[in-house]
Amino acid sequence: MKILTIIGTPHNGNTRAITDLFTGEFAENGNEFDELVLPRDFDAFCCGCANCILNGEDKCPHYAKISPILERIESADLIILATPVFVGSCSAGMKALLDHLAYIWMVHRPKASMFGKVGLIITTAGGSGIKATVKLLKSNLSFWGVPSVFSYSATTMKMKGNYADYNDKDKIKKQVKKKAAAIKRRLKKNRVGFGTKFLYGLFRATQKNGWNKTDSDYWKAMGWLDRKKPF
Repeated sequence: MKILTIIGTPHNGNTRAITDLFTGEFAENGNEFDELVLPRDFDAFCCGCANCILNGEDKCPHYAKISPILERIESADLIILATPVFVGSCSAGMKALLDHLAYIWMVHRPKASMFGKVGLIITTAGGSGIKATVKLLKSNLSFWGVPSVFSYSATTMKMKGNYADYNDKDKIKKQVKKKAAAIKRRLKKNRVGFGTKFLYGLFRATQKNGWNKTDSDYWKAMGWLDRKKPF
């Protein structure tokens, strides 16, 4: 099994500490780990040209940077998106990466591999913003086609703390272990549920209208406008 962690900050604080707790739970024989640290490993901001959607992802001005990252995402079985809450949302690095992957949303050109993956969202905050951040990240994973998305969040109330300093650090460890166990069970028996199937069916219907030729040609080539499905 391959696990990819995308962490939205190079700072080794709360988010890093809890992310390491989770990856430690998957440190088993045969598991492979990969990691992207933002913005170190991807530092481009979307310029809003919409070339990726309208003319093909290879027309994105940052295609050379984003293409190998998408390959790493596609090769993973478990995708971990980890970010601290910055001003009520995810980090700028995380948002920039997600913006560049708008074209793989189900409404455009989803990757068949996404329908077999599991996602995990990790967020930490010193106050408010966790719910909004989890919602944002979950919507991205869900619209990529990832059918099973878990989340774990911690409100620390310490701007530069580390979970190891918390009075309830043992509680956090127990919660992480329990959540990781649930993720392992889902990885062994993952399934595409009603929500994902509903979205797929809805967007499949829109592709029959051919409003965007780049998208509709992709769906036709994949055979998804006939009886073939990505799951």
